[in-house]
Order: sequence, then structure tokens, then C-alpha cells
Amino acid sequence: MHVKAVPVPDSTAAPRPAGVAAATAARATAGTAAAATVTAGIVELALGATRRLSFAPTVPRRLVHKAADSQVLLTDAQRVGRDRFLVAGAWAPDHLLYYPGPSGAGDPTLLVESMRQAAIYLSHRFYRVPTEDVHFVLSRLSADFAPGGLPYDPDAELPVVMDITCARATAKPGRFAMQLSVSLYIHGRWCGRADFRWAVLPQEKYDVLRRRNSPAADGTAGPSAGPVGDPLDDSMGDSFVLRPAAVGRRHDRDVLLAADPRLPANTWRLRLDRSHPVHFDHESDHVPGMVLLEALQQAAYAGYVREFGPLARLAPCVLSSLETGFHCFGELDRPVDIVVGPMRDAGRARAGFEVSAVQGGRTLADARFVSAAPSWSLFSDREAVSC
Repeated sequence: MHVKAVPVPDSTAAPRPAGVAAATAARATAGTAAAATVTAGIVELALGATRRLSFAPTVPRRLVHKAADSQVLLTDAQRVGRDRFLVAGAWAPDHLLYYPGPSGAGDPTLLVESMRQAAIYLSHRFYRVPTEDVHFVLSRLSADFAPGGLPYDPDAELPVVMDITCARATAKPGRFAMQLSVSLYIHGRWCGRADFRWAVLPQEKYDVLRRRNSPAADGTAGPSAGPVGDPLDDSMGDSFVLRPAAVGRRHDRDVLLAADPRLPANTWRLRLDRSHPVHFDHESDHVPGMVLLEALQQAAYAGYVREFGPLARLAPCVLSSLETGFHCFGELDRPVDIVVGPMRDAGRARAGFEVSAVQGGRTLADARFVSAAPSWSLFSDREAVSC
């Protein structure tokens, strides 16, 4: 299916929920802020009357580093400025992992994964990054979502357009590092924004970084509670896997957290299934960054359920923002602890959680998740029904 290029509204006029505009301004660099003021007319002129964005088929999977076609979210990209692009995608309603949570809103990880694929695709197609013997290393990402979360249509794919600006993040010779800033539009409506920072390393430089930036590099012994568990065996000892509903998932195999009586109440053990079709779509020599992000998000959801109890069932968590930093490579054969705690500065009527992934005493990744806080006042106007 081919459709006319969707005119992107002036992003300075896009509807923003309270707090999101301020957060966006605080994160944006001068270059990305200037690019965000380009009007829809300029974008449409740049595309030209005969240019089109296609929403099918998907781009070649090798250009987004995926092994399965079903995991490719992008369909097209057009350059509309020196470092500005419109990237199209199609979000299927039946994705194996990124399905709506109890609130009915779309999975926020869809935006992050789409942005990750866009960074790789744009690097290969427009910035002459080779497709062989290079590694993409993620360092930071953040995202804000429109009130109510991302849309979801159970009957059709969602046509996604990302207005993307890229900015060089380093001037070091021989190193390609970029920051990507995204405004997300679905059916022409602004649905969120995100920033993503990554570097591309040739094999030899990656090998050096891999050895140096790993918990195993300092010789520190990991926790003694056993290895990262395979859900198909009993290697996790006394631990037990959390229920899918407790982490906002539907299926047992998608749950990445296991409770262990030897760990503190606010700590879970990372549970990996190397045969999972999404988490391990292709081989990796470390715990993938998207797996860590998923585990951190599941822990934040579990923290929300634990903190608000019955209210969490009446008003399920809908993520409004996230910030994540990646610091070390995680080893696949060593235990990883996921630690969650309340975020004290989340703001009024907000629920915030700080989560970290720790291996061998070193932090692999940490994140801050913010959502609206439920309140009994939300239900005060409902009529009582006698039984």
C-alpha cells in the first residue's frame, strides 16, 4: 500500500501534555530545537509532489539488524533536509511481544524499538555506515508520550510517521556517534517524542570496549544465587517467575523477572530465554539493551502494582515518560539483579520509579519511569451498586 506523504505539523505547535514540553526543551540541543521549527510547508516542498512514503512492505531486515521479517517495523524513509528525515512504519496489532497492556494503550516500547531501528537504518542508508563488521552501541534514550499513551487498533496496522533529526554527538576522527531526536505521528496526530544516542564501532574498537566495559573486567564475583535462569529448567533454585499480569504482560515466556527469597524485597533476578523470538531475534555476545529496557520496565510496572494495590487494577499503569542510560555490557552467563525503588521527584499526581540492572556489583543500565498516579477520587463519581 502506498499513500501520499503525511504532512508533519509544525512540531512547535504539536499538542503537548503538561510537563512534556518542558522536559522536551530541557533535553533538546540547539540544533535539534532549530530543526523542530521547520514548518509542514517546507517538509512538503522538500518531499516534492511526486515523492511518496510507503507503508508496505517493510525495509530489508539486514538494514535494521533483525533476523525475522516479522520483527521489522520500518517501511520507508525520505530525506527532507541535510540531517532531517521522515521515516514511515507499520505497527501490527498482533506483534509477538509489543501488545497493549491492561490499560488498552499501545506498548510504549514500540516507539523505542522503532527509533532503534531507524537509527540503524538511517546510518546504513544515508550515512554510509557499512553493514558488516560494525557494532551499534546504545548509550542513552528518553521518551515522552501523549496523555493516555500510544494508540492501538486491534483490527489494522497503525501507519506511523517519525519526524527525525540527527546530530553528530562526537567530533573524534574514525568514530561515528549520533543523537537522534524523534517526533512521532500516528494518523497525523502527535503521539510522543524521543531522543536516542548511539555510536557505531568497527570490530576491533568494539572488542576493546567490550573487554573493558564489562562487569567481568574487574574480576568481581557475581551474586551466588545461581546463573541467569532458563525458564525451561530448574537452575534458578528457589526462585519463581512472576505472574505475567504483575509485570504488564500476557504470556509466561515474556516475563523477565523472577523472585528469589534470598534477595531484598525490592529486587528481582533477571530471567532470560535465549530462544525467545523477540528478545533474542539474533545472536548476541551480551544481554541486549532492549532486553534490559524491557526488564526495567517490567520492574517499574511491578512496583506500580505493589504500591497501589487494588487501585492499580482499576487504573492500570500508562507510561508518560522514561529515561534510560546504558553503562556496561551484561554477561549472559552471570546473574543480573533488577532493583526498583520510588522516585521522589516524580511530581504532583505522578508515580515514578527508579530501576537499575546490576551485575557483579556494577550497574549495567538504569532508568526512570513516570506515569499518572491513581487515586480513589477517580472513581468517586461512580454509582454504588448493591448486590
